[in-house]
Amino acid sequence: MMRDNRSRALPITISVLIALGLTILPLPDVLDAFRPDFLVLVVLYWAITSPQSGGLALAFLTGLALDVIQGVVLGQHALALVLMSAWATNLRLRLRVFPLMHQTLSIFALLAGYQFILFWVDGATGNPVTSFARWLAPLTGALFWPVLAGLLRSTHER
Repeated sequence: MMRDNRSRALPITISVLIALGLTILPLPDVLDAFRPDFLVLVVLYWAITSPQSGGLALAFLTGLALDVIQGVVLGQHALALVLMSAWATNLRLRLRVFPLMHQTLSIFALLAGYQFILFWVDGATGNPVTSFARWLAPLTGALFWPVLAGLLRSTHER
């Protein structure tokens, strides 16, 4: 039983660490605007695929880690990730049977909701509201979703 939990936690841990690394990797300003929210995509994948192992606790802890790394209001990303992860967990049975196009559109809605919560927290705390480039991340994330889901599915099945 213990070994089964370890074997289930290993792909989650590795994928989250890689996604966190890709999220904080410095890029030129032009490319940074098109960077998908890798960590959000990975957390959503695990919330849909394995909600017991990669559910709300994973969303909260990775959100806090992202808050600390980026130096923003503590709990901003944690709140947004927990809310979107809860929504994804609630819809997981439907999302799993959707065709890839419908699943991608649903992930786009989740990513847009994540950005909207961050936008709202920035406005409520008096932080400067960023430019329109913030809204490109849900679009590129939704386009990247089929690739990421395929990679994580093949890793998870092994």
